[in-house]
Amino acid sequence: MLQQLRENAPRWLITAIILMLIVPFALWGVNSYFQPGGDNTVAQVGDSAIGSNAMQRALQQEAQRLRQTLGDAYSPDFLDQPGTKRAVLERLINRQLLLQDANQRRLQVDDSVVAAVIHAAPAFADEQGFDRPRYEAQLRRQGLSPTAFENDLRESLVLKQVETGLAQTAFMTKAELDLLAALWFERRDLRLATFSWQKFAPNQTPDAAAIQAYYDAHREQFKTDEQVSVAYLELSLDRMASEITVDDDMLQKRYDELKPELGAQEQRRARHILVNVAEDAAPEVIEQARLKAAGLRDKISAGTDFATLAKTESGDPGSAAQGGDLGFFPRGTMTPAFDEAAFSLAKGSLSEPIRTPFGFHLLEVTDIRAATVPPLAEVRDSVKQRLQRELAEERFFAAADTLRNLAFEHPDTLDAAAEELGLTAQKAGPFGRTGGEGVASNQQFISHAFAEDVLGAGNNSDVFELEPGHYAVLRVIDHTPAARRPLDQVQAQIIEGMRQRDGAAAAQKTGETILAEIRAGAEPGPTLSKHGGVIQTLDDVGREGLPELPMEVLKRAFALPVNDGKPTYAGIELASGDYALLTVTGRRPGPAGNNAEARTELQRQLLAIRAEQTLSEQLDALRARHPVKVLENRL
Repeated sequence: MLQQLRENAPRWLITAIILMLIVPFALWGVNSYFQPGGDNTVAQVGDSAIGSNAMQRALQQEAQRLRQTLGDAYSPDFLDQPGTKRAVLERLINRQLLLQDANQRRLQVDDSVVAAVIHAAPAFADEQGFDRPRYEAQLRRQGLSPTAFENDLRESLVLKQVETGLAQTAFMTKAELDLLAALWFERRDLRLATFSWQKFAPNQTPDAAAIQAYYDAHREQFKTDEQVSVAYLELSLDRMASEITVDDDMLQKRYDELKPELGAQEQRRARHILVNVAEDAAPEVIEQARLKAAGLRDKISAGTDFATLAKTESGDPGSAAQGGDLGFFPRGTMTPAFDEAAFSLAKGSLSEPIRTPFGFHLLEVTDIRAATVPPLAEVRDSVKQRLQRELAEERFFAAADTLRNLAFEHPDTLDAAAEELGLTAQKAGPFGRTGGEGVASNQQFISHAFAEDVLGAGNNSDVFELEPGHYAVLRVIDHTPAARRPLDQVQAQIIEGMRQRDGAAAAQKTGETILAEIRAGAEPGPTLSKHGGVIQTLDDVGREGLPELPMEVLKRAFALPVNDGKPTYAGIELASGDYALLTVTGRRPGPAGNNAEARTELQRQLLAIRAEQTLSEQLDALRARHPVKVLENRL
């Protein structure tokens, strides 16, 4: 199983699973140690609670996803939208519902599968493959232990099992696929006439009364952004660590302690045959499985080839196809009993039947890689940085507590905290709710600057995390509320807005008049010419559209009926303010409808949609069994 997943799992899937787990911790880091006590539940799912820490981690992960997706279009305001917060919480609730269901159905993931995913992740590998010191170092930087990470990974793999099982229930008949493929790959012939609002816009300048009325009716459009300037203090674990002096004796001592994880650990390559039996099976069933494993061992001892026997008798479908081979693995990867046997056997020796939660194993060690440790000179810098960080952590935690206490005890100044901790207050701003430059682009920084207690009451903010190991507290020193810009500053903008409004209305009126005449029987060509329109011919258009074709026109083009070859017409108001007259003159089957590869891809997409629908129905059913209560006032 380990070998099969390592060799056959898509790299993107492994990377996605690892990132799905690492990103929240990378964004949250050690901040969970500094959260206030008490009940911080934001939602109750059956007997389980979703806390504010989990909610904040999920929001941070969503912020990173939006930044990567939207680029420069991203705004921190997106996370302040109630709909965004609720959507993130719903995903957490759904995850908890599915995990509870999986637990009730006793769905499990073998340790070897968890190990295989970790071993196949590029983030944890060097040129020779999986590197355990690198793996542990990566997790350490996120403030996470291997046990916690592996438990979360196991949960994610269990959820993948659930989702895969639901997806496999989705099916589609050939008749359905034929019908949907004919619709999806259909091609249409279009005629399009566009009336630009600019052509119909009035040339005369609006009078003062009209400008004033427009200004009054669009108050929000002409407001300046609310802005703040802040003073802030920050604590950096890295900066604190860099200031710690480490002598050679300290370095040598820590190197000696780290030798087991600095070098490549001893690894064993083994193959096994599994006789499945449930952990809670009846005693007689367990004994039958043990006797079967003992019988297989006798056959191997008598000369039967291990690999051949594994292919036909092993209950582990992943490794059976490889003759039971599990590849190389370090100590601590497998279940305890299996692990102990693998690292106690000599090369080439065969174990007695070994009991694990999955059944009885026959194990043979086929190769051994000895442990290696690099000399101190090669790893001096990394050991030094690690030691400095470890020595700084206690000091950092204590400083964070002091910062929190003094900022709370002196809510109207940062001076007390700055003096006690030897920090210098810095300034940022002015910036608005969409953020600014430098530290003011950090979502947590922006949120705290505009928090009601900080902005309205003039208090210091809570201590919050800018990034892992980097904390800050701030207070507002200047606040400029949003204000309406004077009429004389926006008059040119108003005049242009009025021109577009009036031009769009005139273009629409002209288009609707032409459309009525055509539907009444007038010839499209002469009618359009009479009004100065020019027809654009767009033949053989598919649902993928054309660069020059607005999306709203494309959607309408494939929504219009085409009966007996008769053209159909529609008028469309475009987002630009222009007005378009659309004619669908014909349709025909697309060649891709008979292409096996294209049909297979369409079927895959449609089955994915049905699987999503099935999952949604399953979640609705789970909500009925596991009541969900959201504490709206804590979102």
